[in-house]
Amino acid sequence: MTLASLDAQDRAATLAAYYVLSYLSMSLPAIAAGAATQHYGLRTAAHAYAVAAALLAVAALAALTVSRGRTVHHAHNDLP
Repeated sequence: MTLASLDAQDRAATLAAYYVLSYLSMSLPAIAAGAATQHYGLRTAAHAYAVAAALLAVAALAALTVSRGRTVHHAHNDLP
């Protein structure tokens, strides 16, 4: 779906939701890291943040691999 296919009100709502989610996804981890630094120290908080980011990257890569595998599998099944 592209924004051009939506009417003006739906386009505005879609963009507003996108921006809210973008700002939250950027600010909440930074706030959490700051709070963790106050409780556990900078070194521990930085290590935990790095491990969490690495785990999320691995999970995203795994999800992408599974998704592409399904797409290729469905494409082969659709051939005559």
